[in-house]
Amino acid sequence: MQRLKNKKVNKQSGAAMLISIVFFLFISLAIISGLVSPSIREFKVSVDSIRSKQSYFLSESGAEDAFYRLKKAKPIGTSTSITLMGNTAITAITDSGYNQKTITSLGDVSSRQRTSKAIISSGAGVGFNYGIQAGDGGFKIDGSSTITGSVYANGNIDAKDTIVTGSATAAGAGSTIGRLGSNYYALQVGQNGVGDVWASNVVSTSAVGHMYCLTQGSYVNKVCDTSKGIPPAIPMPFTDQNITDWKTAAAVGNPITGNYTVGWAGATLGPKKITGNLVINGGGTLTLTGTLWVVGNVTVTGGGRIKLPTNYALNSETIVSDGLVSINGGGSLGSGTPGSYLFIVSTSTSASAIRVTGGAGAIAVDAQNGTVALSGGATLNSAVGKTVTVTGGTTVNYQQGLASPSFINGPSGTWNLSSWKEI
Repeated sequence: MQRLKNKKVNKQSGAAMLISIVFFLFISLAIISGLVSPSIREFKVSVDSIRSKQSYFLSESGAEDAFYRLKKAKPIGTSTSITLMGNTAITAITDSGYNQKTITSLGDVSSRQRTSKAIISSGAGVGFNYGIQAGDGGFKIDGSSTITGSVYANGNIDAKDTIVTGSATAAGAGSTIGRLGSNYYALQVGQNGVGDVWASNVVSTSAVGHMYCLTQGSYVNKVCDTSKGIPPAIPMPFTDQNITDWKTAAAVGNPITGNYTVGWAGATLGPKKITGNLVINGGGTLTLTGTLWVVGNVTVTGGGRIKLPTNYALNSETIVSDGLVSINGGGSLGSGTPGSYLFIVSTSTSASAIRVTGGAGAIAVDAQNGTVALSGGATLNSAVGKTVTVTGGTTVNYQQGLASPSFINGPSGTWNLSSWKEI
């Protein structure tokens, strides 16, 4: 009994077992971690790969959507977006050369970004690529006017109190952009971070983008970047064959001999050749159902109107005059359908080949051998002439569809794909 009382109990007999269990637990966790970690990494890599591919296809979709809209002459701005499965691709469209545009689309899925880039160029046919395009006679603009779009001249651009939201280029050695003698920014070029100036000489001009020039005068907001040299002259949008094709399309059937006047009762006409003058006045409306070839002058005045039928949809139409074209007195022209335009072409070499004073509408005017004069608050989409003059608060709102118009009669233009890649 006494021996039992003196016997000691070993309270640490389970310590070794506990230590063994702890070591076993850590070893097991290490083994499990070693087995699970690669799986987790593979899972993360797979998720990243899937999201990256989704981002890539999203960027491709954005570029494809922009290309389709340009090719089909559907309305589209310089920046657009497309959303698929809750993710968005941001697409930018910029002028990157003569008759060339660059489409850049950024796809973003959970911060995995991929970018697609397409370069497209205008194909055979006709198309206006600028708000204003002038030949070697140059472009002169005064009077608080705005050009929504870009300007390209094979001569000087002489501008005062003018805003050009796109880019401005004056081609040829010795070409000048700006207004000599002005002591302020007489010409402001660019908007929303985009808009370059390119000429041999630049004066009294501010540019949001680059200022490419060889020499510069006073009142410019940037130092010349000489890397691009002298801008090249570019051809006019219509060829002689284009105009011949329109005349051929109009000359079907019997022509109207002498002058043709449309008054208050209105008329429907086309395709048709008129051997004299065409006059639309007294609130009369001419509904154009085909190409017109007017050997004489075309005058739209007194609230007269030229329109296209609603079934023309996105198609455009042309009036070709061998004489002078005058639109004044509130005359209005165009289809009223976005993406559809009325082209007014004069083959005259006169200093008054086309005059638009007030009025107008969804039209593009072209006098490649003469002068286009816009004044009195005229509003239109594009103007092309050997010489172009603008005064009196005129507004030109260029639209992308003018680069690839579709015609029921005569030649059409389109955009073709030059390159497509991921960047």
